[in-house]
Amino acid sequence: MTPPDDTAAPSWDERLRGYREQLACGFPQVGEVFEDCMREALAVLSADGVAGYLDTARFLGGMGRGVEPVLAFLEEWPSIAVLVGEAALPAVTASMHALWKSPNAKAITPFLQTLAAVARRLPSRQQLQHYLDLTQEFTERTTGSIHGIHQTFASPGLPDFLAQAPTLLKQLSISGLRNWVDYGIRNYPNHPERQRDYFSLRSADSRAVLQRERRGTLLVDKERLLDLYLRGLWGDSTRLVPYPTDPDQQQRPLPYYDASGIRLPDVFNDAQGVAGIDR
Repeated sequence: MTPPDDTAAPSWDERLRGYREQLACGFPQVGEVFEDCMREALAVLSADGVAGYLDTARFLGGMGRGVEPVLAFLEEWPSIAVLVGEAALPAVTASMHALWKSPNAKAITPFLQTLAAVARRLPSRQQLQHYLDLTQEFTERTTGSIHGIHQTFASPGLPDFLAQAPTLLKQLSISGLRNWVDYGIRNYPNHPERQRDYFSLRSADSRAVLQRERRGTLLVDKERLLDLYLRGLWGDSTRLVPYPTDPDQQQRPLPYYDASGIRLPDVFNDAQGVAGIDR
């Protein structure tokens, strides 16, 4: 008689139960979407990536900020990881920890709810890191303090900025976004209502600065067209990966190869009436 096989792989229900135990989050709303989220995560993440995914979601569930941050992360992170790589998770988690430890913990929800849309406009780890750095700088420069010692008052404009980030990045490169942010912080450091109006795109000067910073051709808007040219003319399926540029730099940005693919400037300026895509 053959002994029973104790090494048989666990069933899907058993695996799912194990993942749910790792998550250690009791929100009923999470239970409603967890299986679908895990199927998507397992399709695109490595074993280490799945472990990090569940660890981060568990942290969000224990913050005391309700179910929204957990749901946003569970539903959005797999698609973000496809765009920028799962190795970006520690930097994203560090940004959330920084917000949690400051008076700006409420901003974690809009940060997560818009992160996938931001990643679609900044589809490389390097670009996304610039966005995370900008968010951290924004937080530090606009969070109030008593006698300059302890950060006490939440940033007035941070939630509005995070909510508008996808809209802004449809029109600006990351360097243009930094310039737009810097103008608002410098001009409205001590005016909470005006700061909110600026970063929610309600004020006239906010829209004027946005127009001023719009320049050139954004690679993310032409990536599909260039990819078709590469495939159709040369049979080349190498990935096109943008890298952040400074439009005021003296040295002309040049394409280059690395392990991730063909690296191209995230924006190429128009010149003498010729659009960036045609130069």
